[in-house]
Amino acid sequence: MAGGAVTYKGIILKSREYKDKDRIISFLTGDHGLVDICVKGTGKIGSHNAFASVPYMLCEIVAAESHGFMYMRSGSIIESNSKIHSDLDALMCGAHFADLLVDMSGQSDNSREAYELACYTYYHLANNTVRWKLITAAFNWRVLSILGFTVEYAVTNDTGSSVTDNDLYCLSANGGEIYSGKHSGEQYMMLSGVAVKALNYIAACDIKELYGITGSESLSDSLFEFTLKYLSYQLDKDYKGRFMI
Repeated sequence: MAGGAVTYKGIILKSREYKDKDRIISFLTGDHGLVDICVKGTGKIGSHNAFASVPYMLCEIVAAESHGFMYMRSGSIIESNSKIHSDLDALMCGAHFADLLVDMSGQSDNSREAYELACYTYYHLANNTVRWKLITAAFNWRVLSILGFTVEYAVTNDTGSSVTDNDLYCLSANGGEIYSGKHSGEQYMMLSGVAVKALNYIAACDIKELYGITGSESLSDSLFEFTLKYLSYQLDKDYKGRFMI
C-alpha cells in the first residue's frame, strides 16, 4: 500500500546494489534518523537518479512508501562533497565515518547530533583532505563524547603535578586518570600535554568550532592513533583495521 510522500534532508552514508539497476541508500537525517531508501534506475545511462548512488553527499530527497519500502520520487544535491572521492585517504576516512555513524544512529536519541556531526565532518573533509588524520581524530572523540564514553581529563596527573604542554603522559583507552609514567599493555599510549588538552576541547567545544583545531603532524598522528584505540576499546569493535593500526 502506498503512503504519502515525505521530504528528507540528509547525507548518503552508504549505497548498495538492489536488483538490476537500482540501489538502496542508507540516508542519515536529523529528524528521522537513518532511513533506507530505494532509488530506481541509478545504473541506467543518463539516469537523473544517478547522483543517489554516490555516498557522502548532502541531499534533499522526496520519498514515499510502497510495499514496505521507501522509494525515492525526486531528489537534489545540496552539497556534493565530491573532493572526497578523488583522494584515497579521504575515501578511507569517509567509509570509517559512515560505519561509525550507522552504528551510533541505531540509538534514536543520538540521531540529531549524529546528523549535525556528519554534515560538518564530510564538508570539512572534502575541503581539507590533507588534514584527514586530525579530522578523523576529532570526529572519533566527538562521537565518543556524544555516546558518553569520554572523560574530561584533569589538568593534573596522578602525582598531583600540573599537566604541561610538552611533557608526555600515559593515557589508557579504557578512560580514567592521566599517568606520569609508562604503563604496560596495548590500551596505554603516551600523549603530550597539548594532546590531552585537545581531547578536552574536542569533547566540549561548539560543533561549529570542532574542525577549527590545528596542530603539528605529530599531534595529528598521536590523536589519530589514540582515538581509534579508545573507540575500538569502548565500543568493542575493531575500528583500527581499515587504517592498519
